[in-house]
Amino acid sequence: RLSQRSRLMELAFWIGVALLVHTYSLYPLSLPVLKTFFGRRSRNENAPTGRHKISMILAAYNEEKVIEEKIRNSFELEFPREDFEILIGSDGSTDRTEAIVAQYAPDIKLFAFPQRSGKAAVLNQLVPNAQGDIVVFCDANTMLLKNALQKLLAPFDDPAVGCVCGRLILHDAGNSALGIGESIYWNLESEIKKLEGGLGVVIGANGGIYAIRKELFSPIPTDRKVMDDFFVTTRVLISGKDAVYEPQAIGSEETSLDAYGEFHRKVRISQANFNLLLKYIPLLNPLRPLVTYAFFSHKFLRWIAPLILLFLIGANAALAPTSPLYAGLLGIQAFCYACAAIGYFGNGRTRKYKFLLIPFYFVSMNAALLMGLFKSLFTKKDTGTWKRIERAPAHRETISSPVLTSSRIQAGEYPN
Repeated sequence: RLSQRSRLMELAFWIGVALLVHTYSLYPLSLPVLKTFFGRRSRNENAPTGRHKISMILAAYNEEKVIEEKIRNSFELEFPREDFEILIGSDGSTDRTEAIVAQYAPDIKLFAFPQRSGKAAVLNQLVPNAQGDIVVFCDANTMLLKNALQKLLAPFDDPAVGCVCGRLILHDAGNSALGIGESIYWNLESEIKKLEGGLGVVIGANGGIYAIRKELFSPIPTDRKVMDDFFVTTRVLISGKDAVYEPQAIGSEETSLDAYGEFHRKVRISQANFNLLLKYIPLLNPLRPLVTYAFFSHKFLRWIAPLILLFLIGANAALAPTSPLYAGLLGIQAFCYACAAIGYFGNGRTRKYKFLLIPFYFVSMNAALLMGLFKSLFTKKDTGTWKRIERAPAHRETISSPVLTSSRIQAGEYPN
C-alpha cells in the first residue's frame, strides 16, 4: 500500500500532468466551444469603413541590411498617403541605418537617438509624436502584403476593439532544427490567436504587425528587458477593450540564421515576461473571465511549464518503484528526453530525421523558459537593450507580389 506521502506525491504528479495537458491540448480545443457561446459578433463587411489616420512606428538598431527594403515595402502599401505617416526611431545605430532613412525625408520622419536605450524607450518617444489616431507597430525585417493596412484597420470600426493583431508568417531561413520547430510552433500559435481573436482576448500580439488606438498606449517600462508587444497588448485588455486577430493582414519574416538564435531569443522573451509578471496580475480579473482564462491557460501555465516538467521527473522517479505504471511512464519520459538530446548533439541531422523535431524543440523551448526565469530572478543589473539575433529579411517576391501571394494563399499554403 502507498504511504500517505506517496499518495500526496501521486496526486501532485497527476495535477502536474493535467496542467500540461490543459495548456498544450485542452485549452486550444476549448476555444472553438467558447467561441460558439461567447464569440464576438463579426463586423458587417458591407458596412462603411471609417476613415482613420495611421502612424506606422518602427524602432531600428543597425538595420542597414533591411531598412531600405522595409521603406519601399511601406510605400507600396495600399493606403491613402495623406492619412499615413511613417516614423522610424534609430536606437543609437552605428551602421548606415540613419543615412539610408534620411534619404527618404520628408516622406519618412527620422528620430535619431544618439545613445542606445532599447526598443521600449524608442517606442515611448515615438508614439507621442505620432499624428494618427491608430498606431501600427512593425519590425524592420517584417514585409507586409500590399493590402495589410486595409485589413488591419477594418476591425477598428467597432468601438469595442482596442487592438488588432495581424498574421505573421515565419519562413525557415536555413537548416536550423530550432528554426524549423519555431516555424511549426508559430503556425500553431497563429491558430490559437485566431481563436482567441474570436473572443476578443488575443493574449499578446505579433510584434511584427499589430495596431492599437493611440489613446490606449501606456508607456513601456524601460528599466529592464520587456516584451513591448505583449505589454502593449495586455494594457489594452486591462483597459477593458478587445484585442482581435485579423488573419488577412499578413506580414512575413524569416527565422534565425543562427542555429541557436531562436533559443537565445526565447531566453530573452522568457526573461522579459518574468521581469514584469506582477504587472500582468490584473489580467486575472474575475469580471473578465475570458481574459483570465486565456492568460492563465495560454501564457502563465506555459511560462511555468519547465518547473512542472522538473517536478514530474522527480515525482515519477520517486513513484516508479511502487507501480509498473509509473515505471513505464518514467521510461517514456527518459525516451523523450533522449530523443531531444540526440537532436541537440546532431542539430544538422535533425532536419533529416524529423521525428526528433518535436521532442528537440519542446525541450529546447522549455529550457529557454527556465533559463529566462533564472536570469529574471538573479540578474542584478538589467537594461532594456539586448543583443540582436540575426534574421534574414523576408524575400520580396514572397510577400510583396500580390499576385504570387494571393495565389499561394488561395492554393492553401497559408490558409486563413
